[in-house]
Amino acid sequence: MKNTSFRCLWIGQAFANLGDIFYVVGLISLLYNLTGSAFYLSLLPFITTIFRFISSFLAPLVIDRFPLKSIIVQSQWWKTILLVCLGIFIISFDHGFSVAVIFFIALISLLDGVAAPVSAALVPQLVPKEERMKANGFLNVITQTIFVAGWPLASVLLISTNSSFIIWLTVMLYAVSTIYTGKIKVPEQTTDPVAPSNWDSIKSGWVAIRQIPTIRTLISIDLTTLASSVWVAAVIYIYVEQNLQLGEEWWGYINTSYFVGMIFSGLIVIRFAKLLEKHIGFFITFGLFLSALLILLFGTTSIPALALLLACLYGLPEQIREVIYTKLFQDHATEKTLAKIHAVWGAVINLTFAGSVLLLGFITETYSVKTTFQFSSTLIFLAFLYATFKRNDLQRKQCDQSLSSKSSNLPR
Repeated sequence: MKNTSFRCLWIGQAFANLGDIFYVVGLISLLYNLTGSAFYLSLLPFITTIFRFISSFLAPLVIDRFPLKSIIVQSQWWKTILLVCLGIFIISFDHGFSVAVIFFIALISLLDGVAAPVSAALVPQLVPKEERMKANGFLNVITQTIFVAGWPLASVLLISTNSSFIIWLTVMLYAVSTIYTGKIKVPEQTTDPVAPSNWDSIKSGWVAIRQIPTIRTLISIDLTTLASSVWVAAVIYIYVEQNLQLGEEWWGYINTSYFVGMIFSGLIVIRFAKLLEKHIGFFITFGLFLSALLILLFGTTSIPALALLLACLYGLPEQIREVIYTKLFQDHATEKTLAKIHAVWGAVINLTFAGSVLLLGFITETYSVKTTFQFSSTLIFLAFLYATFKRNDLQRKQCDQSLSSKSSNLPR
């Protein structure tokens, strides 16, 4: 975990994540100044989700033909170049041309959809197997800390400056991220002399998921736990109004408490990594049960202080489960297969998340926000029952044995 390449990876990711926050804040301000339209603002998450889905679906075509490091470095460079073009565009045209801004957003989202799964697959190449749990926890702590600090910092900068300044600052952050990512040294990868067909590349991630019991079980569980999208702003905003009967600033307080819990959870993972590895199945199943209970309690309480505490506590099992998932993914797939699996999962989760947000929004409007949290708690409890039933698939040693008999059939 102390090697130079891993340090370059997390520093590069830190600058990229901070740049992503500034990028979103700058674009929201820019689109609103150009159009004054809520419709165009709603296009930002829609365009981002759709084009990330498209690129995630097609990412295996790129993964099969280029080294992973080259993919992530080139994607980060092109993001930087596109933002430079966007910055020049903003200076040249003060009004109108919002469609062109949407075009830049779409291109950058395409690059993100490819870079995200590749970045997730780099850790096993840089960190020994026995240190991966700790490394994943460390990366998550860095990511969540940037989320907690980045949004208020970006807001302050936007108030003090303007969207054009934020965009150019993002260019600098992306450039620094690219430089550090370029310093990563990974073992040379052997490639097939004959590249697989396009269809074989696209389906290879799906085939790998079907052939690896552990990953298949984890993804099945995670599809159900997308009920945790109940924490999106639209639902929490109504929760603050209906349950707590407080001002909208409490939406920010609850979000902050949630992320503080995530950070604290990452520190627990770093400190007790070996213990978590010995009892992976228990921590996944117990974490699901605890998540279901905490969401149920959170949705029914009308006490503000208790709501903050429950939001913080919910971050603990959520983050621990996420780190364990990442570790199991890394242990049960080779680097390129891992990148393809993350690409498939990225495509699925983008569509499923969008659908779950609409469903929860419908339940909240038709019934009540309490019903929404009860529904989410029920789904996560069903995931707990399923994880208990499939607990053998979550035990690492048993999974390793099942994998070894099929490894020769896995796509590379």
